[in-house]
Amino acid sequence: MASLRLSATCRHVDRRPLARSAAAPTRRTVMVAAQASAAQQYTRVRLKTRQDCELAVSFYPRFRYNALGGGGWGTVTDLGDGKLHLSFDTSVLVIPDMSYRTATLMGLLPIPPPLNIAIRPVSLEGILDQTTGEVNLNFESDFYFTAGTIYQPPGLKIRTVLTTESTRGRSLSASGRRLVDNSGVLVGTATVEAVGDVFMDNFLQLPNDALAVMSCDFVFE
Repeated sequence: MASLRLSATCRHVDRRPLARSAAAPTRRTVMVAAQASAAQQYTRVRLKTRQDCELAVSFYPRFRYNALGGGGWGTVTDLGDGKLHLSFDTSVLVIPDMSYRTATLMGLLPIPPPLNIAIRPVSLEGILDQTTGEVNLNFESDFYFTAGTIYQPPGLKIRTVLTTESTRGRSLSASGRRLVDNSGVLVGTATVEAVGDVFMDNFLQLPNDALAVMSCDFVFE
């Protein structure tokens, strides 16, 4: 009887190390997966502009602007604490022209041809806070208003901060929308200085405000 009791006790003790050994691979697998996720870093970002954009200059009503197909690539630098520095290559950054094909006044009347507004980016860079979805990008661009070959005044210099927060100029203002699933709305106001062209300066009553509302997506790699 004493021999039987000792044998049973030994079998009970031997099963416990086996149970711990069986569970160990599962814990190691979870740890490896977590480490791999934490090690993932983005190096490139693609900006894609959408169709629900707007632009306003001076006292004129806002133009609804279809910028679908615009955008370009940039580099990503991890600053820590969930913040990324984004810097876009403006040599390949495309923002579609505003014309009768892409813009309407108050959503009703298309821009009459041959009027065209070409937007040529000079620089676009800033910070994305992944924790909050807030974006602030310094944007510099030249806007060229033309009427075919008949009228080609100097370009308008635009310098602003495109933000997901709020922006306010002397007469124009707007609120953006923080990124959700890497999609949001950036807004920015700028003071447009006189360009020395009598017609353009009087037509837009320069210096005056300009407002941009850019609905966009960010794709990270």
